[in-house]
Amino acid sequence: MGRVCSALVVCVALAGCTRLVDPPNRPPGIPVSPITAGQVADLLSKKIQQGDGNLFTTVDPPRCDGIAREVDPPFIFDHRPVATHGGHWVAPGTPEVHIEEMVGVFRANFDPDAALAAAERTIRSCQGVAFTVTSMGGRTYVFELMPPQDSGSPDIVLWSFQSADWACDSAFVAAHNAAIEISTCAEVGGYDVASLARDSLKRIDALANSVA
Repeated sequence: MGRVCSALVVCVALAGCTRLVDPPNRPPGIPVSPITAGQVADLLSKKIQQGDGNLFTTVDPPRCDGIAREVDPPFIFDHRPVATHGGHWVAPGTPEVHIEEMVGVFRANFDPDAALAAAERTIRSCQGVAFTVTSMGGRTYVFELMPPQDSGSPDIVLWSFQSADWACDSAFVAAHNAAIEISTCAEVGGYDVASLARDSLKRIDALANSVA
């Protein structure tokens, strides 16, 4: 996300509430399990704060959308989630780090390995490509990807990108029938997004193994 703006009311609908993506009159079919649509908000961390961030809305070239877009993030929405949610928080420090969490729940036939592989392909295809990102506040950044990172987990993909004055470290986590994307941005990069991703994976596993 970009630097925080003073008025981002539209973000409430995008990141601050549960969205049920399936039409209400859809005939019964593949179940939403083991995690249910009603549990989607439980995928978010307890650190979520009131208010919304200055979300990244567009990416050019479009083939690099998944790397940075936070409104309907492609790494989640390309796989047709049943329900989505999101939230924003700020990690204190010098500099402050602005963090977005975006989550989705899918039907039982969701393939997390395929979703992770698709994310990795997008990241590889955009290495060495300068991509332009526009935030909700209208600010434009020109980013480039940093070298690939090893997450140490088959369920987590990590990547980082930076511009002259803004840097982001991101993660995509997928397991069972859920996915979580995390974006951490500040004036300098290097925030420990891998730790946030591991905590996210624990939340997915805990919900999948619980009785709704």
